[in-house]
Amino acid sequence: MKQLLFKTATCWSIAICFSFGFMLTSCSSDDEEEEAQQPMVEERPLCQLTIDEVPLTRATLTDNDKTLGAAWKEGDNATYMNLSSFSSLNIDYGTLTAASSAASSSFTGGVRCQTNDHLMLIYPATDPILTGTDRGKFTISLAGQAGTLADLATRFHYVYGVGTVTSVTGNQAHATISGMKSLLAACKFTFKDGGDHPIPVKTLSISYRESLSAGLPQTYALATNTDPAQVAIPENLSPSGEALSIDLTTQTSEGVYVALFPIDGQQLFFSVTNSAGTYTGTATAKLKAGKFYPATLTLTKQP
Repeated sequence: MKQLLFKTATCWSIAICFSFGFMLTSCSSDDEEEEAQQPMVEERPLCQLTIDEVPLTRATLTDNDKTLGAAWKEGDNATYMNLSSFSSLNIDYGTLTAASSAASSSFTGGVRCQTNDHLMLIYPATDPILTGTDRGKFTISLAGQAGTLADLATRFHYVYGVGTVTSVTGNQAHATISGMKSLLAACKFTFKDGGDHPIPVKTLSISYRESLSAGLPQTYALATNTDPAQVAIPENLSPSGEALSIDLTTQTSEGVYVALFPIDGQQLFFSVTNSAGTYTGTATAKLKAGKFYPATLTLTKQP
């Protein structure tokens, strides 16, 4: 497969503005039967966050043949989580919203934080897992892809970064973020037959390892960390038991856009169906997070 660089967001510098409120919660029992008193939990102030000039995102993507260009769309959402206040009793998180459709846009939303807090940011917006052994992690899913560039950009190009609140003065606060990293690989698959003729695609199924029926990993619980370099999806996750299936609204020969987890030297199995029948084939792939892979593959028509 041809490997080409997929541009990632770098070097965000943000200014954050806050308004203050303070809440203190406790729990006790007035019942005749004595109950264990719950510990007092002190919350950060709930503030209004504004991030200025956030560039190079995944809200819209432009296929430049060898690279993908990026821009925000007004109303797009990202999620923050305060890593400094995370505990067994508390998860402070919320949604930040893009103000304009541009390569750089301001973001606003309610945030609980104080000076020196580390704020994790993830796009597209997704709630953290709130219970169980994966509490505080974020579910990254490949399921339900539509095969279009717009769908890939808005729902499946996850990026991760961590900002630090540097000062709080009155109702104002400021933070900086050194950059964002992409968690998935972006692919554009086109297909041809043995005679070098384009194969239109209505449905596409992808699996790896020993056969098409082996399946493809489709979900991963991403653990957060104040060091973005420590946050990544491992290569060659275990298959899910079923192939990744993409059903296009309209049959096309122009290419199917797919987001995939990192893969290192795995054999991929492809199955394409259209009005003429079913075509299958394989290709060995090495896919790195943050890169764009346009590839044309030769498939064989099944009897």
